[in-house]
Amino acid sequence: MRAHRCWLVFATAFLLFANTANAESEKPFPGAQRTAPWNAETSDLEPDTSIIYGQLPNGLRYAIRPNQRPQNQVIVRMTVDFGSAAENDDEQGLAHFIEHMAFNGTTNVPEGEMVKMLERLGLSFGADTNAATGYTQTQYKLDLPRADPALLERALFLMRETASEILFNDSAVDRERGVVIAEKRERENFGFQSARAANDLFYPKTYFATRYPIGQQNILETAPADRMRALYRKWYRPDRIRIIVVGPVDVSKVEKEIFRKFADWTNPGSALPELDSCTLDTNRSVAADMFVHPKIGEAISIQQFFPDRKRPDTIERALIELKMQIASSIIVQRMSRRSRENDVPFLSGGTSFGIGFCDTYARVGFSASGKDGSWRELLPFAEQIVRQATLYGFSETEISEQLKRFDASYENASKSEATKPSVAIANELTAVDDDVLNSAAYRQLLWRQLRPFMTKSAIDAEFAGWFGRLDEPLLFLTTKSNAGFNKEDVLRQFSASRQTEIVPPTDRKAQEFAYTNFGAPATVVSDQRIGDLGIRTLRFSNGVLLNIKKTDFEDNRIRYSLRIDGGELHFGKDNAPLAALMSGAYISGGLEAHDIEDLRSLLAGTTVSTGFTVSDDYFGSSGAIAPTDLERQLQVMAAYIKFPAYSENALRLFRRPLPELYARLDATPGSVMGTSTPKIMTDDDPRFSIAPLKTMQSVDFAMLKTALDDALLKNRLEIALVGDVDEDAAIASVTRTFGALPSRSTEAIYTGKERETAWSNARGVYNLPHKGEANQMSWRRIWPTTDDSDQKVSQGMDLLARIVTIRLTDELREKLGATYGGGASSFMSNVYPGRGTFAIATSGDPKDLPAIEAAVDAIIAELRTAPVNKDLFERARKPVLESYIDWKKQNGSWIGITAVAQSNPARLDRFRNSEELFKTITADDIWQLAKKWLEPETAFTFRAVPDDLVNSDGTLKQVRPVPVE
Repeated sequence: MRAHRCWLVFATAFLLFANTANAESEKPFPGAQRTAPWNAETSDLEPDTSIIYGQLPNGLRYAIRPNQRPQNQVIVRMTVDFGSAAENDDEQGLAHFIEHMAFNGTTNVPEGEMVKMLERLGLSFGADTNAATGYTQTQYKLDLPRADPALLERALFLMRETASEILFNDSAVDRERGVVIAEKRERENFGFQSARAANDLFYPKTYFATRYPIGQQNILETAPADRMRALYRKWYRPDRIRIIVVGPVDVSKVEKEIFRKFADWTNPGSALPELDSCTLDTNRSVAADMFVHPKIGEAISIQQFFPDRKRPDTIERALIELKMQIASSIIVQRMSRRSRENDVPFLSGGTSFGIGFCDTYARVGFSASGKDGSWRELLPFAEQIVRQATLYGFSETEISEQLKRFDASYENASKSEATKPSVAIANELTAVDDDVLNSAAYRQLLWRQLRPFMTKSAIDAEFAGWFGRLDEPLLFLTTKSNAGFNKEDVLRQFSASRQTEIVPPTDRKAQEFAYTNFGAPATVVSDQRIGDLGIRTLRFSNGVLLNIKKTDFEDNRIRYSLRIDGGELHFGKDNAPLAALMSGAYISGGLEAHDIEDLRSLLAGTTVSTGFTVSDDYFGSSGAIAPTDLERQLQVMAAYIKFPAYSENALRLFRRPLPELYARLDATPGSVMGTSTPKIMTDDDPRFSIAPLKTMQSVDFAMLKTALDDALLKNRLEIALVGDVDEDAAIASVTRTFGALPSRSTEAIYTGKERETAWSNARGVYNLPHKGEANQMSWRRIWPTTDDSDQKVSQGMDLLARIVTIRLTDELREKLGATYGGGASSFMSNVYPGRGTFAIATSGDPKDLPAIEAAVDAIIAELRTAPVNKDLFERARKPVLESYIDWKKQNGSWIGITAVAQSNPARLDRFRNSEELFKTITADDIWQLAKKWLEPETAFTFRAVPDDLVNSDGTLKQVRPVPVE
């Protein structure tokens, strides 16, 4: 009782603090009513007072959040409290179908015009870009490129059209059936089938197992328009709608527009029930099931459910979840470390925990994935690590490490909140569900208040209280083959593991970071500033190049780039597989003084990362950090250059998943396409093709060290820093780290033969067999083009790709209903002279192959015959023009050119000229590019189809064509 009374006092203090805030920044528009934040009535946490909440008389709710990042973009969201959980048996899939129909004819927007209207307004449209349907919510999304009142008015107009004015014309519904069915076909592979089987075990007879948003095939094929319309009229109603607007907006003007667009809409009848509840049997005995498929990965998942209660967003819930998050993170670390130390065939794993699940249950469990056939080792490995924690808890060292991580996470979120992107805020509001959205500053304050309660005894007790009850779980196994065992064997293995005696864990000794002194520093020998771009360029006496661009676009964040000349160019054809080894194992090989697990512990509480990549022409790293962590980030990167450990554990871990990875390369049309096309187009050039499994299993660190030689210490090195940078402090940090490394070249090294490439002369059609679903096909047509040395040509080819994508959407999706999505892309290398591609990619049912190819042929012929019309040209061009508005106000744009400001100054001119040059491109320019590069006889055509459709000589068996209207 004493603890409970103290807790009430503590909670009251927070309530008093919350009451001091005042969200009433101005009076609402007449007719609209300002309200308490969503779910505030059930919470004792302080809501974010920068968000204005309101409600119309008809019950429609809205949230408006003024925000200045990006400076012009406005994010508009509409959510409907409706999803597949509301469907009857004969309506399965219709919630999602309704979402599709929003773009296919409303009272004031004819069929086929909404997408075009969005494009003319400067918005991009694509699969999953503008809408999504889940179990209990449907979302509609518009990202406006400008803070223009007229544009916002159009966005809210379209949202209202979607909310109440969809027509469901019979012909429009029938045309969209093919698209919806194509989406279902695309997603229902062995992974989706496995998820279905798992849900049948864990959540039987709930909407998780019986009401998948994608629906049932027979219903999608036959459901009449009237049935969709009735479902729409029932659930799309004002009191189930939320409108969210985030960006540089005037709140009262937005309220006025919401009122004008939605206030006259009325609710048909009494309120409808909530959807997010379900019933589970918590008295089920231990049971097991499995999903067997020749391409599935080995994994075991264990869950048990217990009676619980509704858990609103309160301090009480926060305490429980924080303790369990800390415990869960430690479990993941233990699994990773022990699998390394003991060579367990483990790939990944961790615990799962949730309270208030379906309002009345708690969910407790763990999972592990591993090598094929390893479940007998995986199950006891994971079970005993989890049970060890319930019996002996966690060490002070482990907990201290996690507390540092939480400290840093909350502090950095608070410091960067003022420049948080509008889309991130809008997405949080969209997903708020039953919670209260708090500010990052408040979350940090709450964490500081709760942190003293994160003691070893409290965390141990919380974890044991939940996971100590995990005695009769449900076990789900995925495996390639169940030859020689059955479900009862899985249960026996679990029971045997539970009988194994558990010993206490061994404490790890704390370490100090070893790499803080790299020797005598170099001096700055050149310090200049590129005036119009505001980039400061420095060169040190040891040859290190440093570029700094200070901005105020992101508070408390520095984006960094490290580039050392080399990359794949350094390895060349002869040693190409070593690039994959270096990317996959160099960092996990650790440092001479710290293995990778110790290094991760040492970096706890920082934003420092250990990433390292092998790119086309450089070795390097990139990321974003808090300014206080800059020196440690530089120390870690410098240490990896000078003191890599090449641990054999890392090599073993690199090799561990390879057989499973290669076994799945023919499992889906996409994987076959991704691995086969580079091999064919380059005559199996090892620089661009995946190496054979035997080769990848044979490469080792001795070979890598020999091939690298001293490239990391001698080749040209360039560092870039963009963002919230203290220039003097940054220069001093680089001086002490990279400035103390040995002298290196400042000139380009790889300028000759290693850049030469060639395309195969064997152009034509290739039929690629896959072992996936019989109704799935992936299709590509690829034309070799050229490099990006001509900026206008490069921009023109990108614009041509946008035009082709629009036409593919028009023809393949909207008219034929033969595919869920399709698109075109242009790639033009800045590394390999003459190397570039223009590609069209789509997917579908093999039976639709003739129609797809005929449509693509017609589109390309059309583009090569005459310039496109003005409307199509502008629909493709407008989103690009709109993107330039905030282009130079984003650190992501600046890091790209700052990274090469000294090594490739020509890119600076491209950056300067980009917008104006793009504006000069005409429809005639696009026509000339299409005629030059999209010649039918120069293309490769790839069809990834089921293996039983490909003859032994590689020809395609007869595919029954679908009539093309």
